Amino acid sequence: MTDPAESSEPLRGLTAFLDWLVRIPKWLRTLVPITGMLVLWWSSSQVPDDEPHSTVGSLLHNSMHVVAYACIAASLWVAWSCRPVAAVCVFRSRGAWLLASLYGAVDELHQAYVPGRVCSFADLVSDASGAALAVVVLRGVSGVAPSWRRIAGVLFAASLASVAAATFANW
Repeated sequence: MTDPAESSEPLRGLTAFLDWLVRIPKWLRTLVPITGMLVLWWSSSQVPDDEPHSTVGSLLHNSMHVVAYACIAASLWVAWSCRPVAAVCVFRSRGAWLLASLYGAVDELHQAYVPGRVCSFADLVSDASGAALAVVVLRGVSGVAPSWRRIAGVLFAASLASVAAATFANW
């Protein structure tokens, strides 16, 4: 059986890293999610290749929705954080998830007008679940929400299901 102090050691390191990130000037932290959103917009504006996609390639492409929107939500969460990172910041967690998810909806609608791209509900679910997963993990690591692991597991499963739906169900 592992010692509880040993299992929380990596979390202390992550908390220290988050505290370091919060020391970066707020204007600079705010540039990260804006830049990420611009890169995603540019990427989703590109007309895809006409080559057929393999199942593995489609799985990787669809899983990147989870990763990309987790990064957007995490960067928003950090940008809106106070010092210390465990301090209560009004609207930080819900706002990061909401803005990342709304941006995902706007980007999906935008893709409906790009030749070769589709507006997919499964992609939108992947975007929102990735954003929620990042927020829950950050809340847990920072000590804001001590019982976060079960919720993170459920969100991870939802993310996997949405990636599978986007790959195989095509909705």
